[in-house]
Amino acid sequence: MYTNLIEKYNNFKYFTTDPVAVVKMCTEKKDIEIMAVICSWLAYGNRQQIFKKCNFAYTLMNGKPYNYLMSGGWQQYKTDNNSFYRLFKFSDFYNLMNSLYNIYKKHDDLESFINSYQEDNTEADYLDALIAGIKANGIPKDKKSACKRLCLMLRWLVRDDNKVDLGIWKSLSKTKLYIPLDVHVNRVSRNLGLLKRNASDFKAVQELTENCRKYYPEDPTIMDFALFGSGFTE
Repeated sequence: MYTNLIEKYNNFKYFTTDPVAVVKMCTEKKDIEIMAVICSWLAYGNRQQIFKKCNFAYTLMNGKPYNYLMSGGWQQYKTDNNSFYRLFKFSDFYNLMNSLYNIYKKHDDLESFINSYQEDNTEADYLDALIAGIKANGIPKDKKSACKRLCLMLRWLVRDDNKVDLGIWKSLSKTKLYIPLDVHVNRVSRNLGLLKRNASDFKAVQELTENCRKYYPEDPTIMDFALFGSGFTE
């Protein structure tokens, strides 16, 4: 039912001005991870403005996010209340980078941190690990909300067909990902009968993902491309 839409829109040509395009500018694993965190953090509002600000962040770090992170160039923004992007201040960027710095001081990479967290918290999923490790304005404090941007970041880094998503986290399973639920996906999913819950919260994300799993049990979030593509055919 959704195969044609997925095959058409799981194509990078539709994402050349998307945040993931900036993530793809990186080639080293740690650079990709850090850029993915930043770009997903910025992924709200107008797509063109998001893309512009992601490029700004990439340039700010001289195209080497891991070197920038570990050298501490971001520490100058600790009390900087100037706008970074929309509601985010430079001090929020500081908090984001400080969280990542603390993770990379103790772990080989962000993937290793997630695995370590799950070993110590056996009931935790990937989202729980990210929420526990990254503390900044714009990062959910729990899983009451849809956690759209973290779900998006996980899709980028775990799904491994290398068309749009990068799939660099080989130890994590795409079967455990959740659909990133934004306004567009919400509307389309309801129109298609894939989502009935009234609230747009994490329970809605779980409901939608489970319904997508019926079609693609080994890769439920590939349905995100069908939902995205539906916006071009409505």
